[in-house]
Amino acid sequence: MPNWSTRPRVWFLITLVAATVAALLLAWFLHSEGLERADKWSSVVFGSVSASAACVCALTWLWRLGNTDAGGERETVLARLAAAQREQWAAEQAARRVGDPWPLNVTWAVNAGTSAVMASWASILRTAGAGPVDVGGDYARVADVFVRGDVPRRLVMLGEPGAGKSLLAIHLTVQLLTRRVPGEPVTVLLSAAAWNPVQSLDDWIADQLIAQDRRLARSVPGPGSTSRSLARDLVVGGFVLPVLDGLDELDDERQRAALIGLSRAATAGREFVVTCRTQPYRAAVQVCGPIPAAVVVELQPIPSAEAAQHLADSAGVDAPRWSPVLDHLRRESGTPLVRALSTPLLIWLARTVYQDRERDPWELLTAEWAGSRDGIERHLLEHLIPAAYADHRGVPAEIPEARWLATLAGHLREQRTYDLAWWRIAEIRPASAVQVASIAFVILVAIFGTLSAVLTGIPVVYDEMSPGLIAFRVGSGIGLFTAFGRMIFTDLHHPRRLSPRAALKSFLVVTCPLLLIVALATGSFTLGAVFAATVGVVAALASGAVAAPSATSPLASLTLDRNAALVSAATVGTVELALFAQSIGLKNPMTWLIMGLVPLAAVLLSAWGQYCLATIVLAALGRLPLRLTRSLADAHERGVLRSAGSVYQFRHGLLRDRLAATPESRKAPAPAR
Repeated sequence: MPNWSTRPRVWFLITLVAATVAALLLAWFLHSEGLERADKWSSVVFGSVSASAACVCALTWLWRLGNTDAGGERETVLARLAAAQREQWAAEQAARRVGDPWPLNVTWAVNAGTSAVMASWASILRTAGAGPVDVGGDYARVADVFVRGDVPRRLVMLGEPGAGKSLLAIHLTVQLLTRRVPGEPVTVLLSAAAWNPVQSLDDWIADQLIAQDRRLARSVPGPGSTSRSLARDLVVGGFVLPVLDGLDELDDERQRAALIGLSRAATAGREFVVTCRTQPYRAAVQVCGPIPAAVVVELQPIPSAEAAQHLADSAGVDAPRWSPVLDHLRRESGTPLVRALSTPLLIWLARTVYQDRERDPWELLTAEWAGSRDGIERHLLEHLIPAAYADHRGVPAEIPEARWLATLAGHLREQRTYDLAWWRIAEIRPASAVQVASIAFVILVAIFGTLSAVLTGIPVVYDEMSPGLIAFRVGSGIGLFTAFGRMIFTDLHHPRRLSPRAALKSFLVVTCPLLLIVALATGSFTLGAVFAATVGVVAALASGAVAAPSATSPLASLTLDRNAALVSAATVGTVELALFAQSIGLKNPMTWLIMGLVPLAAVLLSAWGQYCLATIVLAALGRLPLRLTRSLADAHERGVLRSAGSVYQFRHGLLRDRLAATPESRKAPAPAR
């Protein structure tokens, strides 16, 4: 039997064409019958179509219930999810230039420290008296630990700040997705900072999957006579392997709650990978106990000889300015510089900061701040932004970017988050106050505009206009009122996207009750159909967008919401134009005023509209650049920011905290270019 679910667009187009042809034939038939008999025929046709639709839906449901190839459909869904994850994280690997000049071979091992926060080997291996198993590995073969059958696929990776936990998590995800064969779980990389442990791990992962692909929200049969989302069915069935990166980004209380949630998931047989800083994890385990049946490993420092070779290959072995530093790394051990350049983050910082040939790496050995590891780290973090934004001559220019990046870093630290979401820019003071004022403006415009539309839809002399046209015009005004009412009470703090299914649902929810009410009140099915359909179409097009999934990039997420906002504005603008052109005329100044304000109000009721308003306000105050979207993409390209789905993050939490501590984060800086 063919798998018709693989060709939904073809069947959608066929159905759309068939419905259009049927509607045209029906309209021609009713017109040929005349107005007196058209109303009776409409009632007969409507009843017949409704009964037929109900029968078709019931028969289709019964046919699918008995004939759906669950295994084939599941693998199709999993393959689509795997492809999206691999594309997203392979692109992020390339953006972070992990292979420039070659990947640092981060290693890990079980040591005395991890053994103290790990359950017994007998508990992990489910075998009485079982002893330790060698689970060490390295960056190049990170996925090998998951293809061996002697240890469970539950792993906790600990490490110091900058040790390479996130890079390892991304590489593990890409490797497992590359090796995946049909029937195996799909590895999904998620930010643990987004998890509120009040929600169970299974439910949270399912919600994250639905956010990335709304098609996973559809209901499927569950245990007994219950139903659940397809996403949760995949999670509970063991078809998803979550990689939770950054457990330490939760506050202390939520970290402990998360540890309890992970322990419950492990007891239920769930598999997962978790990354966390060493000290926060140890503190949480002291309170909650270790995760059952989970192996805990710790990332090891990069050998100084490997760090020296990495820098030499990056800077050029013939560069004499690097020679003292490279010789020091090859000969010495335990010095501040050797300890500092033992993590991928600090090695990358040193390489980036000293790419300027006017700056001498010799100061890493001789400067006063070079007397401690922390001093070297602070120095490199302070000079990252000037180095990243150096002009084409290699000489650091005046760096206004450091100022607005500090503004964003300060905002993130104030919000206790690492996620730089473009739809949250409107919360930066004083843009948040302007946001409130804009909503008040929108409410006034919505009331004035929709009331004007309704009133102009009712002619003073009824003989001048047919009842059908009156129903259309009044319905258009009511549709605008309905759309604005829904948009005003929509959460502006999350991007939305156009959805034909959601628009159809909105149309039916509005149209069906109105059709019945107006038809009974007027005694005319035709008038009821015109009025209800007009209200439904306007409301659906103007406010039929739904919450957008987590896109592969922040720009893709912004584009989804922008398209939805523009469709909404175009709808209300077109309706206003049609109504006022037939009433007060296009030469009246009030017409153009209303047609300008009402679409603007529709845009301001979107996350994109609020983002644009906030950037204008904050740019005028010198807090952010006017072209913020372009500036953020440029910062990502330069390695200052990293992308995690729909949001940006600073390259590392240390960079965020360092920028947030600067005076620029607390004052109004000059705008960037």
